[in-house]
Amino acid sequence: MLTPVPPTACQRAREAVSRQLDGELSELGSARLSAHLRECDACASYALELAALTTRLRTAPLEQLPAPVALPGRRRRPVLQLAAAAAAVVAIAASSLALGHAISGPGSTAGKTATNTIPGPSLQGDAVDQHVLAMLRHLPPVKEMRVGRVVML
Repeated sequence: MLTPVPPTACQRAREAVSRQLDGELSELGSARLSAHLRECDACASYALELAALTTRLRTAPLEQLPAPVALPGRRRRPVLQLAAAAAAVVAIAASSLALGHAISGPGSTAGKTATNTIPGPSLQGDAVDQHVLAMLRHLPPVKEMRVGRVVML
């Protein structure tokens, strides 16, 4: 396995020169860069060339494009598809919840653990209900939604 090579002092200094020209270098980073540039002639000449190039680019006049740039339109999913997908998720959650209750039955001990001996509403059912309600709150309002046949469970 290859291990990444840590950046050298000159690589870090050249990256710091770029950040300094953009006004994004901290005071400590600026002090480190100044110390390195005093000792390294190659990085000092790089910093001067980059500063001159940046100044030329930033002071150059803007050019007009011969034709406007046209970006392709974003394809949006119809709201009806999103609503149908959300309804399918709700139907699956409801059917799995009903199936779980039907399998375990009122007197059955299947699916119960030693920690779930307190009578009352199930925490798992509450969690599913809260999840379904949270999904429904984020759906956009739909005037009419047709999902398919209504099946009574």
